[in-house]
Parts: sequence; C-alpha cells; structure tokens
Amino acid sequence: MAISITEILGTDSLSGSRLVINDNFNVITSEINSMEVYFAPAAGTITNLTNVSTEALRVGLSTILLDINASTFDILTNVRMTGNLTMSGGGVFRNDTSPTTLDDVGQGMPAVIQVGTSTAIPNYTMYRVGNSDPTVGAGGLLTLQLNTGSIGQEIFFTYSIGSNIVNIIGNANMVLSGGGTKITMNELGQTVHLLAIDNGGGLPIWYVVGGNGYTIA
Repeated sequence: MAISITEILGTDSLSGSRLVINDNFNVITSEINSMEVYFAPAAGTITNLTNVSTEALRVGLSTILLDINASTFDILTNVRMTGNLTMSGGGVFRNDTSPTTLDDVGQGMPAVIQVGTSTAIPNYTMYRVGNSDPTVGAGGLLTLQLNTGSIGQEIFFTYSIGSNIVNIIGNANMVLSGGGTKITMNELGQTVHLLAIDNGGGLPIWYVVGGNGYTIA
C-alpha cells in the first residue's frame, strides 16, 4: 500500500515544520521496518512472504540451478525428493531429446566402448546400440563396458541398427542369471533394462529388470 508524507514548501519555516518533518520520518521509518520483516538487506534474504507473483524466477548466480519463465521450467541440478510425486493429467518422458548412440561407426573393430568411467557414472539413461560392421566373427565384435552406476539409476539399451553382435559386460558390478557374464544383442528391436541396486553393503550392482530378445551367456 502506498504511503504519503507531508510536503514542506520553500516558504515554510523549517523550525515551524519540525513536527511535520518528524512525522514524515516516522512514516518512512515505520514503512521500512514493515518491509524488513520480510527483507533482510545485510543477510541478503527474503522470508515470511505468503504469496509471490512474478513472470519469471531464476535461482543461482554464477551457475543457474533453476530457471522458470513463461515458456520453460528448467531444473539444472540434482533433485532430491523426500515425499511423493503425483502426476495428474501429465506424463513422464525419459530422455526425450536425442538418446546416446553407441555403435561400430568410427570404431577400430573389434572395439570396446566405455559406458561411464571408473570415476564417473554413465551420464545418460537411454542408449541406442548397434553393429553393422561387415567383419564376421570376433573381428567385428563390439563390446560395451558398463561401469558402475548410482543406486537407483536405470539404463536402457535398444538395438537400433545392424545385425551383428553387441555384448554388454560389467566390471564385477553386474549380476546376471545363470552365472552369465555378458548380455548379447544382435537384432533390431531387442532391448534390455538394467537397474543399479544396493548389494547390501551400500555398493551399486547392475541387475537386469526387463527387456526383449536379448540373451545372457
């Protein structure tokens, strides 16, 4: 709400206007004190608001962590949830922007492609894989080395091109049925879905939790 103060004219006596001046200062002081219930200039904080209406909101200074505007809602950092997420009237889309492609193109066959590294978890959920190398047998073998992920992380591999073997192997971090050591894919449409599960000691281990057409050997 707007405040009002009394104007002192050039023809007014300053000494005679002392009460008016003091009243003006009191009005301003009261208004500042009212605002400082919410704004703390020294701390650089805003608290106790009951409603905020704005066209845009940005969180982060040198690094933007949250950016909301009229057309986008971008979260640019990790999100930790301690409650439920309820979707009503909307959908969940996994990596709907260009899945990573892992195939024989540009590789010196036979080839081993690292998925993640020994120090960094795989950085994508959806992978398109394939092998069209004309070399038959081991000479044209493509192997994907799946490094350790983070507990709760999911990985999807979809065979999308070619008809030669793509093997997915772990690094003492994958549990396969029947004592198997590799997942094999070699046909369009085959998929495999893996989930990193706590091994009981706080370490993530990849387990197959779904898929189609793949084989384990």
